[in-house]
Amino acid sequence: MFERYTEKARRVIFFARYEASQFGSRAIETEHLLLGLLRESPNLLSQSLDTIRTRIGEEAPIGERTPINTDLPFSDAAKRALNFASHDATQLGHRHIGTEHLLLGLLREKEGLAARLLAETGVRLETFREVIPLSAAEEPAPGSSPELLGFVTAYPRPSGSVPAYRVIGAPVPNAEFDQAIFDAIDEARLFLRTSAGPEHLLLGLLRNERSLAATILHEHGLDLNGVRERLKNTAHGSPGVE
Repeated sequence: MFERYTEKARRVIFFARYEASQFGSRAIETEHLLLGLLRESPNLLSQSLDTIRTRIGEEAPIGERTPINTDLPFSDAAKRALNFASHDATQLGHRHIGTEHLLLGLLREKEGLAARLLAETGVRLETFREVIPLSAAEEPAPGSSPELLGFVTAYPRPSGSVPAYRVIGAPVPNAEFDQAIFDAIDEARLFLRTSAGPEHLLLGLLRNERSLAATILHEHGLDLNGVRERLKNTAHGSPGVE
């Protein structure tokens, strides 16, 4: 299902699964996909991620948190939104399904809560579709494996709690730090690892090309695909070997 998805679009699904588990939902709904989009693109809407999450809490009942390793299905509305995204990408002549297509899909699925929330913020399907054909579709990172998305488990970051890697009294990790942790775990799963090591953290740092860390690593001759290939040729890149 995710073979055509770009790396960014796959991260949206990754985050949506986590959001659904935190709401105690039995399925990934359109509103969870919207939260996933906002995690990947914080400046997408005029309202913040936390504001949208609060609005969702007002509209949808919040249950007991679902274990993050639970394989949650997509709701019918979410499935339709993803199908719309695929259809629009094809109609626009784009080979890959990116975050812009996912947003189009959410806007087209009128029965989903996401469409209503987007309408509240002034995002309209007709206006947004005029922009999409003029923008180049995102390209997936070479060596990525969309088919392995189902094995990805979101890193637990419950609202209001201190994640395991944070030290009380120490400087608070910023958004780039959090993203590197998420990306490191994503890379570990793509290598079929049961645990994430420092080599995956290195990949996580390289995935954010605009970060200072990635710039420094590039200056020393390290790039994402090169490190991935190096790992594939070692025990660390071999499935099932710890």
